[in-house]
Amino acid sequence: MRGTVLLFVCGAALGAETAELANPDLDELSGLAVSRADATLLWGHNDTGGGPRLFRIGLNGEDLGSVRIAGVEANDWEDLAAFEDGGGPALLVADTGDNFQLRSWPVLYALRDPGRRGRPELLWRLAFRFPDGAHDVEAVAVDPRERAILLVTKRDAPPRLYRLPLPESPPATRVTAEFLGEVAGLPPRPTLRQRLAEPFAWLLHSPVALDVSRDGLAAVLVTGHHAYVYRREAGTSWAQAMARAPLAIPLPPLKQIEAAALSADGRELFVGSEGRPGRLARIALPQ
Repeated sequence: MRGTVLLFVCGAALGAETAELANPDLDELSGLAVSRADATLLWGHNDTGGGPRLFRIGLNGEDLGSVRIAGVEANDWEDLAAFEDGGGPALLVADTGDNFQLRSWPVLYALRDPGRRGRPELLWRLAFRFPDGAHDVEAVAVDPRERAILLVTKRDAPPRLYRLPLPESPPATRVTAEFLGEVAGLPPRPTLRQRLAEPFAWLLHSPVALDVSRDGLAAVLVTGHHAYVYRREAGTSWAQAMARAPLAIPLPPLKQIEAAALSADGRELFVGSEGRPGRLARIALPQ
């Protein structure tokens, strides 16, 4: 957004702790969430081609096993969020990737989070569309205050923010997301000359993950280079909060960052990268 003053934290991630992901099958980490059933457990999943499979990960990258999820498809899983519903801890899997912006009905899956033991079970499936045509979305989170699902587009500059009500029971129909506004603080769209010189470099500044703190007052939007922290006061909407300048935090130079999740207390950010081996970084956030 023009006229935005960006708040920048120099070197904030220089002291980040990094570790290898012990499971060699987790080589395209694209979604990450801290379990609501066990704050010492991370859930993760691979990108396209990984199948409907979730991985249990320790906070230092340990391999805690994986499970295949029955009753779901994996066209292009791109993000993972943890939340609470009436029955307890749950996970939201975002099958919302759309590189060529051709999907009419992306899908969200809600699963029961069993913690370290057991298999996540399907709670509901929600097919939705955007009011202005297809979008590629890799950044999805659940706002616990508004009981809403937030989605931020990847290939728009500035990114666009959408909202869906969080279902309390299996949805009976498909729904249309609500457009809330544009997201401020990310680099502007590159010029044609810049894109011709470096065709894919601009994607490193595009949103690839989103998480909202458990108190619902902070959101962290992650790109390949930075984490952008947006804060709001009670009574302030996310459209208002994300139209203001965020706090920008440089991320460690990992190969290809595609996943992120806030710790249970909101004081740390876990960031995951693709590759074999993949890597996990743990970053203290300014308070």
